[in-house]
Order: sequence, then C-alpha cells, then structure tokens
Amino acid sequence: MFKTVDLLKQGLSGASLRQSVLANNMANANTPNFKRSDVDFASQLTATGSEPGKLGLQRTHGNHLQNGPAGSSSPSFAIQQDTTTAMRNDGSNVDVDREMVMIMENQLHYQAMADAVNRRLGQLRNVIAEGR
Repeated sequence: MFKTVDLLKQGLSGASLRQSVLANNMANANTPNFKRSDVDFASQLTATGSEPGKLGLQRTHGNHLQNGPAGSSSPSFAIQQDTTTAMRNDGSNVDVDREMVMIMENQLHYQAMADAVNRRLGQLRNVIAEGR
C-alpha cells in the first residue's frame, strides 16, 4: 500500500514542479528571446527503476537493505529548456495555446494522482477505525 502512495507522492512532486515551470512560461510569453522550459517527470519516474515501469527503492539509512545497484535513489526532476524552436519574430518560442493545453493536462494528472492518494489513505483510515 505504501509503495503506491510513495510512487504517487513522487508523481505529485513532479507534477507540481511542472505546473510551476509551465506557469513561468505563460508569465514570460511576451518576453523577447524567452525560451520555454518543461519537466518530463514521466520518463524520470520510469528511468529510475530496475525494470521498465518500476521504481527502485530509496535508501534513507545506511543499515537499510539495498535493492538493485548501489546508490539507486528516487528520481530528481530536471527542468529542460527548449532551445530548438522559435515561434515568433522576437525569438520567443512560447505558444500560449499550447502552454494552456499542457497546463490543463498537467492539472488533470495532478488531480488524478491526488485522488488516488486520498483513496489509499481512506482505506488505511478505514482499517485503523476497524470499519466503523
């Protein structure tokens, strides 16, 4: 149960960072020579696992057992700047319509993950309360 909550927590963290980056893109849409940025947290989550689609464990104490190669840890989300395109004559590559779609998509992902965490924790509360 807690593996799922930990995975969702990491997803929420990545979605939160991505929302901030996308909001920054929107705020600088009219800034000349501004290059948009994004966070590809989905590939970060899958890249850390020993098997495709699975996350490795994070060792928070030296006495914990290792899982997989030494030094494996939870993903760190990196902000990536898109310097390959130029949408306008002023050198900016921010497309407001595209950014709005990406913000809405990210918001839906965040809400779905938050709902899943709430359901998992609700199950735990139900068990603790012995179904009352």
